[in-house]
Amino acid sequence: MFSQKNDPKQTPTGLITAIVSNAIRSRASDIHWEPYRDKSEEGTLVRFRVDGILRDIEKISGKTNQGLVVNAIKVMTTIDPTRKRISQDGRFDILIGEATYDIRVSIMPTITGEKIVMRITNKNAFCLPISELGMKGRQLELFKSLINKPEGFVLITGPAGSGKTTTLYSILANLYKREINICTIEDPVEVKFNGINQIQVDHEFGMTFVAGLRAIMRQDPNIIAVGEIRDVETVRTAFQASLVGSMVFSTLHAKDTINTITRLLDMGIEPFFISAALGGVVSQRLVRLLCVNCHGRGCIECHNMGFIKRIGIFEVLKMTERLRQMVLRRTTADELRAAAVEEGMFTFAESVAPLISQGVTTKDEVDSILTLD
Repeated sequence: MFSQKNDPKQTPTGLITAIVSNAIRSRASDIHWEPYRDKSEEGTLVRFRVDGILRDIEKISGKTNQGLVVNAIKVMTTIDPTRKRISQDGRFDILIGEATYDIRVSIMPTITGEKIVMRITNKNAFCLPISELGMKGRQLELFKSLINKPEGFVLITGPAGSGKTTTLYSILANLYKREINICTIEDPVEVKFNGINQIQVDHEFGMTFVAGLRAIMRQDPNIIAVGEIRDVETVRTAFQASLVGSMVFSTLHAKDTINTITRLLDMGIEPFFISAALGGVVSQRLVRLLCVNCHGRGCIECHNMGFIKRIGIFEVLKMTERLRQMVLRRTTADELRAAAVEEGMFTFAESVAPLISQGVTTKDEVDSILTLD
């Protein structure tokens, strides 16, 4: 759907609520509010990201309307409406039906006005049962053997938007017991867990990932989750935490399981840390599924895209003694991958083969997703 006109009688807050509701019904993960200016008019273009693809939805014409909408969004998120030349972040909750959605807002100044991106999070959908992540059979059993350990370090990796946070939260929900102490350091805290101790990163007050990790290590933790590894000091501290008796989970931007190990080495992490503490790596992507209504031809149900919804595909590596020795020797990535396959690594190729053979998705779709860094 793409509408050129907006209702002039609708209030900015009412318009925002209507668009957010429409985005949720459309299964959008993000809403983009983009200021535009051409020879004939200016205003805001609204776009939804659905199943990883951005598409135009509506034009809100007029510079005045653009300013009113931006200010209304700022008020909803307690962002300072008087500051227009800096990037700002905020969030608000919205109840649609019986589900509560967390809307994370990022505002960035551009030469045509302030651009806004809203990230939509269904708090209930973030905590999937492990069996519903997309893994089956041997792959699922391998994954369970990685996460059900008393100590060690497991990394969830992939490009932006590949579902890493969902997997991380699902692991925590699966492992939660009243008898253990689970602590997290996150930026931001996307879902609040009763019974789990969550820390929000706050750079203004010195609560960085590293500071939070060090504080957690003094709190007798059984399980630690680090929202994202962003620098050498954070990953080194996480390795240290795993070596002193905690099970540590985190996410990292990396192409695949072997690339994760080589990236850690390139970051300057000592081979000893990786060899001694890394229990395994799970790399993932989200691939689009063919629309069952039109079988890929395009219809109203899939917005003429031919695809609807997405499913996770995974590569699961469990470290073995042979692989640990190869890391210590700084073996090449190609040699490490060949050995990992021999040692039982479940590859992306194994993960997608049944999806393609059963006609659930296409080889072209899989190939396009796996080329993402």
